[in-house]
Amino acid sequence: MSGVSVLVLTYNEEKNIRACLQSVTWSDDIHVVDSGSTDSTVAICREFTPHVQHHPFQSFSAQYNWALDHAAFRHEWLLVVEADEVVSEELRDEILRVLEQPPSGIAGYYVRWRILFLGRWIKHCTMYNSSWLLRLFRHRQVRYEDRPVNQHAVCRGPCGRLQHGLWHDNRNGPTCLLAKYNRYASWEAEESLRLLRGKAAAGIRPRLFGNPTERRRWFKQLFMRLPLRPLLKFVYLYVLSRGFLDGMPGLLYCTLTAVQEFFVVVKVGARKRDLPA
Repeated sequence: MSGVSVLVLTYNEEKNIRACLQSVTWSDDIHVVDSGSTDSTVAICREFTPHVQHHPFQSFSAQYNWALDHAAFRHEWLLVVEADEVVSEELRDEILRVLEQPPSGIAGYYVRWRILFLGRWIKHCTMYNSSWLLRLFRHRQVRYEDRPVNQHAVCRGPCGRLQHGLWHDNRNGPTCLLAKYNRYASWEAEESLRLLRGKAAAGIRPRLFGNPTERRRWFKQLFMRLPLRPLLKFVYLYVLSRGFLDGMPGLLYCTLTAVQEFFVVVKVGARKRDLPA
């Protein structure tokens, strides 16, 4: 008995989901919310857990909040894992150790995100040491902010940090990744317009001296007002963040990230012309 429930959202993740679920079999309470997969995702999930539910997709935040409202989690603590992520043995051991006697005042824990790309850990240009995600928390104290993309969990209570990270390893290939980046760019363009028009969704406030998520949000709002953003993002990731030390996978990763930013710029411009000021 682990004392930790696990939540995974899925949609056509047959290439990723088995590795994900195998990495959390130490939990005795795994929940999957699927949004209508047409491949073998659901069948694979049912090999690991009977708790597989269907709910139509509106946004990631809506999907997570639906799961928080409707899934019958057995435990107070919930670990959220994406379908293309793997919980490392080190992170598993740290979670179990910390939650043996969790501090009464702590409501959640941030973890870091290690990105694997083309079989290599992209250590430098993914800002591993500064990217913290709230993934382990007391689920009754959390709601997700209403954003189309890059949504974060809003926790009512102080949070700590875990030292070991999740491995993000998408096995869908470059073509699927480009399609994913295009979808994410559409959602990010929508959110960018809301921010530029002073209509940001309620949730985490951008603060330079706040928690890791608030600080990241502050820099994001600053960055989106700069010119030549795709070029600036590439230079920042590849040169200033030393992405060149990650070899050819690092170069390709920085290039694809800059391409996604270009998609956002184009989509924001197009929507500005279509929508009233």
